[in-house]
Amino acid sequence: MIKIFFTLSMLLIFTALTAQKTEYRLGFSSGLFSFSGKSAQTTSAINYSKPLNTAYTNNPYGSQQGLCYGLLANMKRVSKKNFVFGIEAAFERVKSVININMVNNYDGISATQFPAEGKTYLAFNFINFQPFAGYRFALKGLAFDLTAGVDLAYCLQAKENGNATAENGATYNTSVDRKTISTDIRPRLQLSTVYKNYGVYLGYSFGQTNYKSGYIGGTNEVYAEFLRFGFTYLLK
Repeated sequence: MIKIFFTLSMLLIFTALTAQKTEYRLGFSSGLFSFSGKSAQTTSAINYSKPLNTAYTNNPYGSQQGLCYGLLANMKRVSKKNFVFGIEAAFERVKSVININMVNNYDGISATQFPAEGKTYLAFNFINFQPFAGYRFALKGLAFDLTAGVDLAYCLQAKENGNATAENGATYNTSVDRKTISTDIRPRLQLSTVYKNYGVYLGYSFGQTNYKSGYIGGTNEVYAEFLRFGFTYLLK
């Protein structure tokens, strides 16, 4: 990580000396977040213990996409030859979704399974820094920036929230702390379109950090995927 920051810092310093202009933007982001990997699933079960009055989702890492949102600020330098370098900082609230089709109910003596319907959301709060580089194409008054970078995403919070109604008529809810990582490193590709002060973008990030690292037993491998889209405004 230190090498990445050092290399990009040198690139930014070099570009600053030859930059044609510097842009500062604020923006709003949205997107679709999910998990991939051998342990990511579309369905899972809620495990409930009546004596302890606790409930949790057996596997909350869903391969279904959840809608996300965030706020961002970035600085971008454009050289005389249209090379682009910059860095972005953002707060992002992301979540994945998994369907609940079963409840495992333990009453203190025996466990009973009930078919159920519901969903569990696994939500994360991230502070994200993205150094990036790329090239600007101009076409009929529009500027297109094609960039590659890396998300350095610092996890502030991770929480599971589930709700399901079982065949026996009972409703089961979960609320569990699920923070297993501190940082996720995600290579990122992005295309931005700029017209005057306004911009829109579409980007894709794929995580390199295993969120189930350290789990014991079974297959434990899940990685984040994030399809972003958003709006930016150029500050004067």
